[in-house]
Amino acid sequence: MKQRRSNEKEKDFLKSYDASKFERPSVTADVVILTLDESDELCILLIKRGEHPFRGSWAIPGGFLHAGEESIDEAAARELRTETNIDDVYLKQLYTFGSLGRDPRTTVISVAYTALVPKSRLDIRPGDDASDAKLFRIKYDVNGILFFGEDVTISEEDLAFDHSEIIRMAITRLRNRIDYEDDAFNLLRDREEFTISELKRIHETIKNRSLDLPNFRKAFLRDYVATGKVTDTGKTVISKGKPARLYALAER
Repeated sequence: MKQRRSNEKEKDFLKSYDASKFERPSVTADVVILTLDESDELCILLIKRGEHPFRGSWAIPGGFLHAGEESIDEAAARELRTETNIDDVYLKQLYTFGSLGRDPRTTVISVAYTALVPKSRLDIRPGDDASDAKLFRIKYDVNGILFFGEDVTISEEDLAFDHSEIIRMAITRLRNRIDYEDDAFNLLRDREEFTISELKRIHETIKNRSLDLPNFRKAFLRDYVATGKVTDTGKTVISKGKPARLYALAER
């Protein structure tokens, strides 16, 4: 970022400025990491906290901003890399959470992000302050969201801090924008060879409802192929006994 040049009066002001006059809250970057499993079910990466507060509880990955050393976007990318060992993926700022009492330690403001990652790219490993990390399938019932791991099932109430609120907002925002933004492409197994049906299943998983294939194909050809965002590879693959055309996402 380009640095603005200060005049002499401003330089004198900054030299004498007492930053301790105002209490400084802590700032964290927290990341809702979403993917699809082999059955095209929506999954989230959660870590098990190894330290107090909420020691032993499951939470979304996150960490404190290294003030003066990194931007909040860089902090989010660092936390994503720590838990998944990947860079260069979809990472979108979601919302800023700063309600009183959300962290029992002190006033903590969380800038939350959503990351959409193909499961094949994930290299899950707990960070320094976590005792475990794993994927959980997300399921809705009349009482809210349930999270199913390989050997453990938890509810929203079991999550640390206000992370259930963050997760709910991330999923809601994703559902609301998936029809007019390109989010679904970030969950494709292979963005250079995919079928319309595969992309449709991703939309259905996010929306949690079935979609009409002819209408989806019509919108796909109109909004993506006709606009050049997606190209027809000229190749086909057999899907459910029928040939299906393969498409590729244009370079962005």
